[in-house]
Amino acid sequence: MSISTTTMMKEAIQALYPPRPAASRRRVRRCGSSSSSSFGSFRDNSIPARRFGGPDGVGDAAAPSAASGRGPSFGSSSKRNAAKSRFSELLLEHGEADLHRDWAVRASSSSLLPGGGGDDDDGRVGGGGVVAGGGFRMKQMEGRLRICSRSIVFEPRQTSRGIVRVPFRHMTVCPFLGGGNGSASGINGPDSTGGFLDASRNDRANSFGSVDARQGMAAVLRCDRHVVMKANNVIGPYEDVEAPVEFRFVFQHSSPTSMISIAKKLFEAEVSDRKHSSVSFAPNVAFDTASAPPIIPLPSSSDDNNPRDAIVDQILSRAASRPFDTANFLHVSERPLTPNLRCSIKTPLLERRGCGMLTEHGFYFQPIVPGSTDDGAGGSGSARVGPGGKAHVWLVDDVRAIARRYDGMKDRGLEIYTAKQHSVLLAFESAEARERVVLLLSRRVVATRSLPLTCFTDRSFVESALELWQAGGLDNFEYLLCLNSAAGRSFHDLSRYPVFPWVLSDYGEGGEDDDDDALADDPPTELDFTDPGVFRDLSKPVGALNEERLAGFLSRYKSMVQQQKSGSQQNQDAPFMYGTHYSAPGYALFYLLRVMPEHMLLLQNGKFDVPDRLFHSIDATYKSVLTNPADVKELIPEFFDPDCFDFLINSMGMGLGNLQTGERVNDVLLPRWAKKSAKRFLRRNRAALESDHCAERLPAWIDLIFGVASRGPGARDARNLFHPASYVGPEECEAVRDPEERARTELQATEFGVVPDQLFRRRHPGRGENVGGGGDADAPL
Repeated sequence: MSISTTTMMKEAIQALYPPRPAASRRRVRRCGSSSSSSFGSFRDNSIPARRFGGPDGVGDAAAPSAASGRGPSFGSSSKRNAAKSRFSELLLEHGEADLHRDWAVRASSSSLLPGGGGDDDDGRVGGGGVVAGGGFRMKQMEGRLRICSRSIVFEPRQTSRGIVRVPFRHMTVCPFLGGGNGSASGINGPDSTGGFLDASRNDRANSFGSVDARQGMAAVLRCDRHVVMKANNVIGPYEDVEAPVEFRFVFQHSSPTSMISIAKKLFEAEVSDRKHSSVSFAPNVAFDTASAPPIIPLPSSSDDNNPRDAIVDQILSRAASRPFDTANFLHVSERPLTPNLRCSIKTPLLERRGCGMLTEHGFYFQPIVPGSTDDGAGGSGSARVGPGGKAHVWLVDDVRAIARRYDGMKDRGLEIYTAKQHSVLLAFESAEARERVVLLLSRRVVATRSLPLTCFTDRSFVESALELWQAGGLDNFEYLLCLNSAAGRSFHDLSRYPVFPWVLSDYGEGGEDDDDDALADDPPTELDFTDPGVFRDLSKPVGALNEERLAGFLSRYKSMVQQQKSGSQQNQDAPFMYGTHYSAPGYALFYLLRVMPEHMLLLQNGKFDVPDRLFHSIDATYKSVLTNPADVKELIPEFFDPDCFDFLINSMGMGLGNLQTGERVNDVLLPRWAKKSAKRFLRRNRAALESDHCAERLPAWIDLIFGVASRGPGARDARNLFHPASYVGPEECEAVRDPEERARTELQATEFGVVPDQLFRRRHPGRGENVGGGGDADAPL
């Protein structure tokens, strides 16, 4: 391998390192709040791109968002609102879409209980609950009203007030127009038959009315249940308020008729949707709730004819299809290389739609942003891609590598890695569109830098990485990052999060005699890397480390094989040994709870898990993966990078509850040899990974995850066989014709955990072994 090629490889591999938190984000966390926008709140999705545009549409570059610490934040079209907004799509239900339409309103509420609705504003609506005696009232409060696919959200301007979300399924009547003074007479409201008056007459009457007349109108919501989130701007469990309430939102600068029109369609779709049964994942195995991953809820109807999906697609797809605004180009003479491409940016659990375009200077992405909802003339409030949008560009000069990625169970994603350890995951409409971008972008990089563009998922990259590792040019940590990326794993995809091994077996916690003043750079006094006893057996999967537990797994497997042969049970899954996987979205968030709490709240329906099931101790977690029949999870890369120590520290000061022993869950309890230092723990863990003992045995673990023992007969022989859902790929999903069955198959794969793509057909060689001319290692698939 030439020196230039080696330099290019090392430069590309540096972009694979785990996302590191910025100091500004750590300061935000200590204040107990989250970053400002739905995409700025991600730990690992801040997008390193130049940002252009604004209210005037001028292509001025903007600095990265300080709130997110590493890139722009996608929020309101107003810079002022984006800087202050606490709303995040993570506050919605999983799978719910933000329609990118919001309005300035003045909100009030009153109880629908007999005798309720006292005059005192106790601050509980939008701030915390129900007053004593059933009273329920919120006085005039300014804020932003946002409509989403399954709910309507009100964000008060005062950060001490909680964000209120009213799901359509909890509305007792369809949203209607009312008077700003609290009267619904003469304006749309429930009629005597229980139906609703036609809003079109009121739309026509008000389209020519004065601004004052429009400002006197209100959108009225009646519900028997709503959710309050982020009261006092603190991330924590949501408050589920069960009480009949009427919310009244007076629009300050526009007419509420367009909002009511959309809300009515979504409400009717929700009513229709209740007739469909929900799709859930229920494999033929009993999960132990002490360690099973959180359930990812699927939309209640996954039929292609779901009216709600049709409404959302109509709103967002129309906006995303509009031509890219070339005024955002960096150069006046810039030449497009592709037409307008409908695509989206994928980050953990979320997706941001927009349109993209590749030019000779870079790849541009223009997200859908809120339309002119407060235009003062009863604007349509349509989401748009245009001069008001903020375009982002990844310059060709900064691109270091690319990788083909999955979008769920569709092979149409592309991850672009740039300098300074950044990347962005894009999902296109088709694999053909993705491949066109790959081809043209590769050509531009070659023309600009006179070096080929590294693609982590190409066969040649895996061969080069193996050669570098064997020659000592890559350490074990970097090599595992390479293999994870080559096998389809990404920090932007929780269902395919990079997987790393448990390396040590000694995680005993320290006592009162530990030296608190020990320096982080002191040599390890409690770990002897020359002692094989301190290491985990890397030749076995986690499920086989405990022989007694393994016997139970094998007994069940043999029973399933016998039942399959005898045909005693119909529709039985293929026999498997382990009913849970070593890597799943819930497991990644289990480890990352302290830096991605809103993601966990999304998966847990607005609540943190029971304290005893939270990640509170390294030793307790390792004991669980050795003894718990439902826990065989491995680690994530952050366990080996000292710069990522924040995932072990409760720097937000979140209230995570108390264990059954009465001990408070706070920072993660570390092994005694860590000297109560998170950085020291990660340094020692990394040193163990790079030790001679581990380097000699690492190929056996690679075989289990990326090689010959990862699937098929090799997995069976290595006691490494998982539920068949973990082996599902795009081809298997595409072969399923029934929409609901296909949705169930996709849900199983993303929820249960997906086995990485197989990279090696033969045993992985060790360092110093010859791999050429028909050696032990074969080319990657």
